[in-house]
Amino acid sequence: MNYSIDDVRAFCYATRAGQFQEAADLLCISPSALSRRIASIESVIGGPVFHRSTRHVRLTTLGAALYEQVSPLLAQMDGCFSQAMRMARGDAGRLVFASVATVAYTLLPSALAAFSERHPGVFVAVRDGISAAITSLVEQGHAEFGISTQMAFGSALVAERIGTYGFGVIGAKGHPWLGKRKQVTWRDLCGQKVIGLNPMSSTRLQVDAELANAGLELPWTMEVDQFSTLLGLVSDEGYLAVLPTLFDAQRYGLKMLALTEPAAQRQLFFVRRRDSALSPQAQTMADLLCDAVRRHLEPG
Repeated sequence: MNYSIDDVRAFCYATRAGQFQEAADLLCISPSALSRRIASIESVIGGPVFHRSTRHVRLTTLGAALYEQVSPLLAQMDGCFSQAMRMARGDAGRLVFASVATVAYTLLPSALAAFSERHPGVFVAVRDGISAAITSLVEQGHAEFGISTQMAFGSALVAERIGTYGFGVIGAKGHPWLGKRKQVTWRDLCGQKVIGLNPMSSTRLQVDAELANAGLELPWTMEVDQFSTLLGLVSDEGYLAVLPTLFDAQRYGLKMLALTEPAAQRQLFFVRRRDSALSPQAQTMADLLCDAVRRHLEPG
């Protein structure tokens, strides 16, 4: 069966307009070109779709049956292409990216505000978790990009370092022990109620390894899996926690002091797949988050 979408579109325009001249003007073609398109459809289906007069056309029974079926399909197809065009411009669609929790918790709110101004119709899904999970999501194509602390990346990924940070101890501003100090060493934490994140998180893996290498006792008196649980407990004046200095403690009414001896440091990476380009909306969000990280880590 040999027909073209242009022929179908011409048929629908002529039906709505009721005359060839107006339909041809709407399609930016000549009336004779429109007639050829209608003739092509009639040739394919084997019968006339219009009763023609000097000035007007009206549907035959065959034409009415055809129009009833193809008109909604054509509108649906046009809608699909329109949606795809909006997605290509970054004006619609869905953005999925992954990030370590400290970046999501501290820097994402302001980045989202700027993102929404540029891409107001885009649905955003944030996969926040441990670094290994973030890298896996990007590698498998379930997230367009990731912000991760993982140091080793597979050949399918491109990783760009966006900053270096250390660790600090956080607590409520009224915490009786933390409030009296201006600096804290890892050894000082012994005897305090210190919450640690899941031992398989990248933060714990690095901290535990560096403290073991330095011959220092691990400070943890309890541990939790979720970042939100940790912050809820720390808001009570009885608990402390260790987090990357990337976390903006002051913004959430908490106090942070950098931990020294040893002064452990971590690197933060922007990660994407090597074989695909970012969508416009993903590029915007990536730029906003990476810029926010760099500004946050600037000295002073």
